[in-house]
Amino acid sequence: MKSSLAPTEIQAELLRWVAANPGAEIESRKSNTLWALEQRKLVTRKFSITKQGYQVQTAAVTEQGKYYLKHGRHPEEVEREAQRSARDPETAKDAPTDGAELIRQLKAAGGNITVPDPGVVTRSRWTRAFYHAVNNDLLLPGHKLRLTGRERGDLKLRLLDPAKEPPPPPPVPVVEVPADLAHAHPLITATRKALGRRQTGTADTRGQQGVVPLHVSRPLVDRALRIMQGLVTEAEQRGYTVEARPVEASRRRAEPRSAVVIIVKGHAFPLEICERTAKQPHEPTARELRDAEREPAWMRMRIPKYDHVPDGRLMIDAPGHDQTYGYRQYDCSDGTRWTLESRLGHLLAAIEERAERADEARIRAEQAEHLRKQRWLEALDEAHQRLIRDQRIKALEQQLETRRTANEIRALCAAVRESATGTPVDATIEWLRWAEAHADSIDPVIAGVALPPDPPPSQQNLAPYLGSQNAHAYPWPFPNH
Repeated sequence: MKSSLAPTEIQAELLRWVAANPGAEIESRKSNTLWALEQRKLVTRKFSITKQGYQVQTAAVTEQGKYYLKHGRHPEEVEREAQRSARDPETAKDAPTDGAELIRQLKAAGGNITVPDPGVVTRSRWTRAFYHAVNNDLLLPGHKLRLTGRERGDLKLRLLDPAKEPPPPPPVPVVEVPADLAHAHPLITATRKALGRRQTGTADTRGQQGVVPLHVSRPLVDRALRIMQGLVTEAEQRGYTVEARPVEASRRRAEPRSAVVIIVKGHAFPLEICERTAKQPHEPTARELRDAEREPAWMRMRIPKYDHVPDGRLMIDAPGHDQTYGYRQYDCSDGTRWTLESRLGHLLAAIEERAERADEARIRAEQAEHLRKQRWLEALDEAHQRLIRDQRIKALEQQLETRRTANEIRALCAAVRESATGTPVDATIEWLRWAEAHADSIDPVIAGVALPPDPPPSQQNLAPYLGSQNAHAYPWPFPNH
């Protein structure tokens, strides 16, 4: 395991180039590598704008970078090693002397011991105790001892008790792949018909409807169809629905593509079978070399280092490698130690696991949505009660104001009578009678009081009382008024 401070070969090559070309413009395609060097404090980056308005980046080697170029090691790594060596004699005293003591320490620690980045002496003592316990049969029957970090990093020891270990998962059922296509599925038959009898070139049915989407070399068509025949048959035997339908190939592709869809618990999982590729060194063409010399550096197209050519390995996965659920990918392919046929059971197991997780996520989403709606309805009820309360307070205040107005009218009439000298004229008497009658008509004590009608719970009326809740989030539960 390499230290995180040590640059990779590509990063070290760029570091040497920066040291040899101070102030030179660095291509944008090397930004990630330059960023990694900056994180290791080996260079400092600087951005500037050209006269044409383009942003360019340059770099300068730091003192740590110069030290690395001279000695081949990061100075902080050297400092850590010195600190580790200084505390090594003290930490070595805590190391067990033999396997029996190691096992006692592990049992006392609950079966796990971690020694943080020990020195050479400490690491060797723990390692010797480990091998002494293993080679002298000091473990109880069924128990196992595990050691990681023999050479560098944290040293970890674990004592495994079989009684506490979880049971192994059940074996994955094997999916039988037929030797021929004598009794082919309708999708397989339609695909064979769409491909025709051509024996050379590449078979590509990804843009066609009602067939198995495949993209393989012609000699691999028969094997690819037999694999899909076995997969489709097994899926239907397990009670799943299999059909061909157009699907969205990728977030970056808008056009629909066809896929074989396995529907598990209402969730559709699209699949296609294609041929994997291998990298081969790219030989630049004359046109690529000519364009590279003619165009300026800031708009020069990068010549690819490798070509990707089909290599005969088959792979089944989602169209466009679009893994949308966020869980374990459901793909499998030929490998160095297995064939695609032997992995079909694992593929179906992955699909079933994703369907289970998607179903759980759907249930959680429905429960969360139900809770949000319940809170919304509760907020509506509370808002309606607050609206009724405010309307009643407003009606009560209006009655008090009317009562004060009636009393003021009566006081005015009494004052007019007291201040009058002699007999009032008929017009004055008539006006006072009308005013007193009006005061009696508006006085709630004489006219009587009653509970005012509740205001209708409309969206417009309740919106000011809902706070952060949206009045239009769900269909309005109250009748329209």
